[in-house]
Amino acid sequence: MLAQNTKMNTQYTQMSKQYAFLLAESTEMGKQSSILSKQYAFLLTKSTEMGKQSSILKSGI
Repeated sequence: MLAQNTKMNTQYTQMSKQYAFLLAESTEMGKQSSILSKQYAFLLTKSTEMGKQSSILKSGI
């Protein structure tokens, strides 16, 4: 019974470490996602501005 209890404690410790690792990974992915969303919004704005400028240049020709 003591051996089984020790084995269960070892498994619990491993699962706790895995949970902490996955939580850290999830947090990092959330940060990266936020950064990518901001970059996408910036690039979309720039693309729209370039489209407007291109249209203005074409109409001036």
